Amino acid sequence: MQTIYREGRAKAIGVSNFLKHHLQHLIDNSEIVPMVDQIEYHPGYRQEETVRFCRENNILVEAWSPLGSGKMLQNETLKEIASHYNKSVAQLCIRWCLQNETLPLPKSVNAERIRQNLDVFDFVITDNDMQQINELSYIGGSGLNPDEVTF
Repeated sequence: MQTIYREGRAKAIGVSNFLKHHLQHLIDNSEIVPMVDQIEYHPGYRQEETVRFCRENNILVEAWSPLGSGKMLQNETLKEIASHYNKSVAQLCIRWCLQNETLPLPKSVNAERIRQNLDVFDFVITDNDMQQINELSYIGGSGLNPDEVTF
């Protein structure tokens, strides 16, 4: 990947599901630090240690499953907060990712939901609501640990 990047055939090097110790190994043993780490990230599953490490090392966190595989959509706290903004829970979660300086990667095959997922730039979540969302206990995680998954 480093050769491809140096040759200009790739604009960035990204990794997926790398935790702090995986990233540290790359930093210690590679010429080029990855620019992106795509990790599971959503309300109730913030992976704070990995996110903090990425920020300290200028690695963009791309949030896969920003809706917690749909589990966020049923959360009463998120429903209540979303209603304050006249937005859906999905829109709230996407905006929450952006305000936490992560790049959300929602997915849908439904054209209307895809349009709604883009409609998140006309509101800002208040600091109080951000804190309430940030403090949600574990919900909606896939349960997959990169150190334990066998391929």
